[in-house]
Amino acid sequence: MSTRWFKNIAALLTAVLMTVLPMGSVFSGSLASAEGERVLEPRISDGAQLVSGPEERTIACHESGNALVFDETRLLSFTVAYDEGWSASVNYSVFFPGDARASSSVNDDGSVTFTFDAREGESVLLESWESTAVNAAAAALPQLCIDTEIPFEDIGRDEWVDASFSLKLGSKQFESGNFEGVGSVKGRGNSSWGYPKKPYSIKLDKKASLLDIPKTKKYAIIPSYYDGSLMRNYITYKAYQDLEGIGYVTKCEFVDVYLNGIYNGIYILVERIDIETSKINIEEATADNITGGYLIEKDLNGRVDFSEDLWFNCPYWANQTKDYFVCKAPEPDDPELWAQMRAYLENYVQLLHDSVMNGEGEPYTHYVDTSSWVDFIIVQEIAKNIDGNMKTSCWMYKEADDDHLYMTAPWDFDFAYGRVTWTNASEEHNDYYDCPPAHTPDGFMILNSSNPWMDHLYDNEPAFRSALKERYAAYRHTVIDNLFTLINEQAAYLSIVQEGNHDLWPATGSFATGVSRLRSWLTDRLEWLDGEWLTDDEPAIDLDEALNVEGGELHFGVEDEGSPFIGAEIDGTKLALAEGAGEHGFSLEHEFSESDSVSFDYCIEGADAVLTLLIDGEEALTVCASECIPERELNMQTAIAAVDGPGAHTLRWVFTCGEDGRAYIDNVRIGPRYIMGDVDMNGVIDSTDALLALRFALGIIDDPMIVQLGDVNGDGALTTEDSLIILRMALGIIR
Repeated sequence: MSTRWFKNIAALLTAVLMTVLPMGSVFSGSLASAEGERVLEPRISDGAQLVSGPEERTIACHESGNALVFDETRLLSFTVAYDEGWSASVNYSVFFPGDARASSSVNDDGSVTFTFDAREGESVLLESWESTAVNAAAAALPQLCIDTEIPFEDIGRDEWVDASFSLKLGSKQFESGNFEGVGSVKGRGNSSWGYPKKPYSIKLDKKASLLDIPKTKKYAIIPSYYDGSLMRNYITYKAYQDLEGIGYVTKCEFVDVYLNGIYNGIYILVERIDIETSKINIEEATADNITGGYLIEKDLNGRVDFSEDLWFNCPYWANQTKDYFVCKAPEPDDPELWAQMRAYLENYVQLLHDSVMNGEGEPYTHYVDTSSWVDFIIVQEIAKNIDGNMKTSCWMYKEADDDHLYMTAPWDFDFAYGRVTWTNASEEHNDYYDCPPAHTPDGFMILNSSNPWMDHLYDNEPAFRSALKERYAAYRHTVIDNLFTLINEQAAYLSIVQEGNHDLWPATGSFATGVSRLRSWLTDRLEWLDGEWLTDDEPAIDLDEALNVEGGELHFGVEDEGSPFIGAEIDGTKLALAEGAGEHGFSLEHEFSESDSVSFDYCIEGADAVLTLLIDGEEALTVCASECIPERELNMQTAIAAVDGPGAHTLRWVFTCGEDGRAYIDNVRIGPRYIMGDVDMNGVIDSTDALLALRFALGIIDDPMIVQLGDVNGDGALTTEDSLIILRMALGIIR
């Protein structure tokens, strides 16, 4: 055979191959096709419009683990235009951050074109692809003017002062439109009242919807004075609108506030927590039924007005000062009625306490609404909110003829997300050793001795702990990831208008630095919580799920002696794993037909590591760590063994190794006996097998099964010589 003749045949095979089989195909037991196309769908914020079609954002690609691999080379691009009153905010848009293949340019008309240079065979993280977002900057916020007949510095927290209100929309449009009305205003807050930029409560004479917040009389404006990002409260209230267990979270929007005509900076306009149809929709307790409903705020000494507030005792003294509950609704004028309600509530809370802490009376589930308590803990722990550990500003309610206590309305995150450095520790009042500082990303802020109820449930009630972890896992890449979306979106929204607020209140610090620190701290915090809540007590992956090919129905047995293989997930792939010194195994009993064989993918690592397949107790094949292909992910390759004769046979995989040994096994298949040269395993050797072998030899495709069946000359490698031999076998020239 001349070399020239061989090269001509190889060239012909290559030409046919490129026509018959598309680039990027991956062998999977039969002829494969391209994985398909995907359209880049950026999230577009208010004030921006996508003005280019999907054809410019479409590319042939396929998923591989947590990455998206491109099957063609092309330039992905799209253009975004901005509405009147809005402009580009490239710094707070998300377009493959840190990737040199990504770029953006501002066009003459103010629009922005985003471009990504995708190359065949290269990849991006799926997370980067799916998080693409274009956010716009507002030229103006809604403008809220509050006018009173006395100077604002004379307004206190005790007395309502008559006021007129005017709300004019800014760049962002709301269906409720502008507003003019009257009502009253007074100061609010605890430590925040001592800041130069003060918070206020608003009470309108008539219910009204401001900035599409459902109609109510009761609003507040929150200054976020020491929050450089201005958004700790905002992102919390916005991200958690659709919690599974907590049915009500306050609505809010940013506003520029003018007090008696003088600009006072950016505030968050929020609805105040109350029993209303659009808020906490329960019937208030009455003299005829004092069992409920009640709206209750957890508070503590120094923040309770004992002469005015409807307070009652808490049965534990856990924080720095004595704990109290305050009944916020109803507010009966009759002292005797309140005395009855107070006695009922104190007895009720004592019963709850005894159930949770002492195991006395009814089980804790009789009093604790697990779903809302779990949500409350998750929200507060993510923020590491030092005020959220049932200390102050923690809201709950009880309905009539229902003994459950429901957590509701997460509130007051001024000191959250790493902003302050102190702890909840009190050497006198709680086990202070387990109370971490609020600014570090590690440690439980709610699940410690400063919050006995929830700490006890988490530590001592497996069902409660399991419910919490399951809910966190369910929220992790939906509700929780939305916090990052909101940070970027609102940073863009405020990026221009925040300058006036910063000029007036420089103590807030740099806006850009505040946003960066918030995002960085939250990233670190979630990494710590993931380690606590996503790794322990997760459902096990059984061997059937781990070992079968997709859709396979083989049933595997666990070893009664020695150490069994276990199900594991590595980089998104489920497989069977054995590790550590000793003998590990699993088995399979199966009814084989006359021509059946068994194959499986494997990788073994470590000194003296050996994997053996026994069929009916006889050694069928043995592989060692040195026989793995080192350049493949997890060093996976494929082994094939024939089964002699039809009928029931027992297969047993045995792995032995030293301390550092590991074995991975995946994709156990039972099928027709494989023939050397039958690369696509369809039972016949034809030109398709030669084409597949040639594609592998040329580096176009990569599949370990092709090596096993295509190496017909037995030299340990699959080359163009093997593809030529297979072609001659297909043509009947050789057998």
